[in-house]
Amino acid sequence: MCGIIGYIGPEEPVSLVLEALSRLEYRGYDSAGVAYFGKDGRIEVARASGKLSNLVALCQGQEGRPGPAIGHIRWATHGAPTEDNAHPHRSGPIVVVHNGIIENDRELRECLTSEGFSFSSETDTEVVAHLIHRYFRSTGNLSESVRLALRDVRGSYALAVLCEDRPGELVGVRRGAPLLLGEGDHSFFLASDVPAFLKWTRKVMPLPPDVIAAIGPEGLALLPVDGSVPLSPVFEEVPWDPVAAEKGHYRHFMEKEIFEGPRAIMDTLEGRIAPGHGRVMLSELTRLGPSPPEIVFVACGTSYHASLLGRQLIESLSDIPVRVEIASEFRYRPLRIRKGAWVVGVTQSGETADTLGALDHARREGYLTLAVTNVPGSSITREAEATLLTRAGPEIGVASTKAFVAQMTAVWLLALHLARRTGLREEEGSRRSLELLLRAPARLEGFLGAIDLAAIDRLAEKVASSRFVIFIGRGLDYPLAIEGALKLKEITYRPADGYPGGELKHGPIALIEPGVLVVAPLVDLDLAAKEWSNIREVEARGGTVVTIASPESSPVAPSYPLPPTDGWEGMFFATAVLQLLSYRTAVLMGNDVDQPRNLAKSVTVE
Repeated sequence: MCGIIGYIGPEEPVSLVLEALSRLEYRGYDSAGVAYFGKDGRIEVARASGKLSNLVALCQGQEGRPGPAIGHIRWATHGAPTEDNAHPHRSGPIVVVHNGIIENDRELRECLTSEGFSFSSETDTEVVAHLIHRYFRSTGNLSESVRLALRDVRGSYALAVLCEDRPGELVGVRRGAPLLLGEGDHSFFLASDVPAFLKWTRKVMPLPPDVIAAIGPEGLALLPVDGSVPLSPVFEEVPWDPVAAEKGHYRHFMEKEIFEGPRAIMDTLEGRIAPGHGRVMLSELTRLGPSPPEIVFVACGTSYHASLLGRQLIESLSDIPVRVEIASEFRYRPLRIRKGAWVVGVTQSGETADTLGALDHARREGYLTLAVTNVPGSSITREAEATLLTRAGPEIGVASTKAFVAQMTAVWLLALHLARRTGLREEEGSRRSLELLLRAPARLEGFLGAIDLAAIDRLAEKVASSRFVIFIGRGLDYPLAIEGALKLKEITYRPADGYPGGELKHGPIALIEPGVLVVAPLVDLDLAAKEWSNIREVEARGGTVVTIASPESSPVAPSYPLPPTDGWEGMFFATAVLQLLSYRTAVLMGNDVDQPRNLAKSVTVE
């Protein structure tokens, strides 16, 4: 849940590591720290609680000797967000930064304490530093000491390690948590995510699990923890550029990423529609063989909501039954799904621990697995038999926006692919669906280009002044409603819930009274009349209603009008409005939009 950076090369390391950390700050903002070799050849450690800016101020004027350095941005899991608990952690000559959770840290702490090691923090990471130090005393070899220490550790981790007695070496290793290698000019990087080092190189290699990256004067060596034959590094160029990870003229990354939705759709479609034939080609799925008798989506948060849309779309176009499961629940239940079913894990980062665990659970039981993710080379792409990349590019804002839009596009493509493979339920309907999808980027771009921000701000004032917000929807609108509620909670901290419209009368309607706001997206034309019945029930009980609707779905003027549409593309328009409504409300309230409290972008722990 944290972010780490490691660097070794000819540049002054302190400013470089701080700049790299600024591109990882979305991964945590409870504390930050750096470690580097000072002019006297000793390792200097600087740490600060709170946001990265506190560390930057602390390091003002400090310079390190060219060579290895490490940095860390923390989202607290073990111990309060204090300076004592901030990384890097030190034990003798060993200095460590860590992302993940050490599950047996209590028993290791007791053992190490009995051996004379003392602890100055509440973190599980300090255990790792002491373990490596223990083995370094006898081996004098940094990478070997790391290897021996990991035999004692249970849990997930990505580590970057320095040793004061080995000033030309940097070591990294991972299990469960992400860690990528970057190769620059006479330099190497270790990082939790690509944007950290994108300014200096686009050559990237995901570090395989249980492989130590030992970087020293002789270059990079990849040493399996089990002692088997060293691996050969293979770097690939990622198609991102540094500008893609910058805010540009926008106030926040979230705002920028909402307006990048059309590009996310377009890039996700690229190369996946047969020219002149009007059909979807997903060559990535060839390895999965024939169409499945059943599909089970496993996902968390926003990805779960995209999966609910996937169920609607797939079941509308094919006869394949679809289930959608919360990954954290699915992974611990006995599997009761059809033989030959596909289990589809949806995750923006490709590192979501619960989704990885759910996919691993299914794979061990013999089911075919498909990953839908935004990050090439992420853990889930190596776990699954096949991968469908969403190609949204870097998403920095913690609250997902364009990645959700790209996931919507991917599951729509999957629905069209399966419709063609299984024999279309309604061939004309499928052809029309593809036409709508192909025109969606241009229509969404035009819609966002003419967006009435003043009107959205008026709605944001209603949201900010309400005591409680309920989002309702039916059919396609239900996943949009619960995603809208999640966005509002994430960045405004307002109490909000989402429900199927038909469920209001089964309990939630008791909450309706003056001061309660109900938000209703209306893009599912087949169920719009039913939804309006629910809206009138709310109005009759004194609730205020905000409708986001096209003329076809609204008997009266909506609170925010959507362009005319006769199909599923309306969900892109409604999503943009819901995202902007949450964003403008959070800005109105003075909240930190890109770094909401208690949240991190990539949830790599359970």
